[in-house]
Amino acid sequence: MPSPRRPRSHPWVTAGLLAVATGLTLIAWTSKRPVDAGATLIPATSSPSVRSLPRLFHRASQRSPLTVPPPVIPQPLPPQQAWPELPLVQPQTSFNDLDTDHWAWPLLADLAQRDLVAGFPDGSFRPGAAMTRAEFAVQLAQLNLSPDRPPLPVPTSYPDVQPGHWAYSSVQKSVTMGFLSGYPEGAFLPDQTVSRIQVIVALANGLALKSSRAAAEALVPYTDRDEVPIWAIRQLVAATEAGLVVNYPEITMLAPNRAASRAEVATMLHRSLVYTGRLQAIASPYIVEKAELPSWQSD
Repeated sequence: MPSPRRPRSHPWVTAGLLAVATGLTLIAWTSKRPVDAGATLIPATSSPSVRSLPRLFHRASQRSPLTVPPPVIPQPLPPQQAWPELPLVQPQTSFNDLDTDHWAWPLLADLAQRDLVAGFPDGSFRPGAAMTRAEFAVQLAQLNLSPDRPPLPVPTSYPDVQPGHWAYSSVQKSVTMGFLSGYPEGAFLPDQTVSRIQVIVALANGLALKSSRAAAEALVPYTDRDEVPIWAIRQLVAATEAGLVVNYPEITMLAPNRAASRAEVATMLHRSLVYTGRLQAIASPYIVEKAELPSWQSD
């Protein structure tokens, strides 16, 4: 009896499947070359490429099996906010003078995770320390909060902030963005502490905030509204409507002329980033919002 003939390889045997990590789409590749019907598939050692799919399969010898790489399952990415210009970085998880139960910690921690605030070399943050105009200018320049608009003119230099001053470039930038300006006599006074109302006015000016509310109505929530300087009323109304104002410890106490602390400035900068859509809002009982105020009707 004649011995049975060995079956020939079919010329259209499907050689393998590639699992693509993005979407786990299955891609079939069909070989037009003869393939041994008894061939098996083993992982390849080389890195495959979808654009050079035929190279995915190879024979080491006349009888070696076909090879195919194992599917690659993508690992989950770390949690990210939807604002790529403010990415998460390796956070400074603690400051030696700032506990997690501090009133400003939730907003400060969010800024710290994005390297938008930093402590001092000794590991402290000094949340209650007053902030100078130069330090405030550095914060404003770093965050680049200003809306898209032509830059404002800036003096060549202020007599007290000459080139070579540690905050020179930040002062220049904060002025051209519309946040800060010099004093009538031409000085900038970089070492002068900034008051809470000055911070609010600077943010309202730089963000070009507008308000449709009358001052008599909008200022009702503040029990110390009589202390607000006349030149700051319009900006305070606009900043209040925009949700930028943060009052601690009493939400109805503005304390407009008190020196702004580093924690207060940081929290209002966080609220400004929320307003511009670059950060997600974080709840705080000290943010002045319409829903939390006792009354928004004039007497």
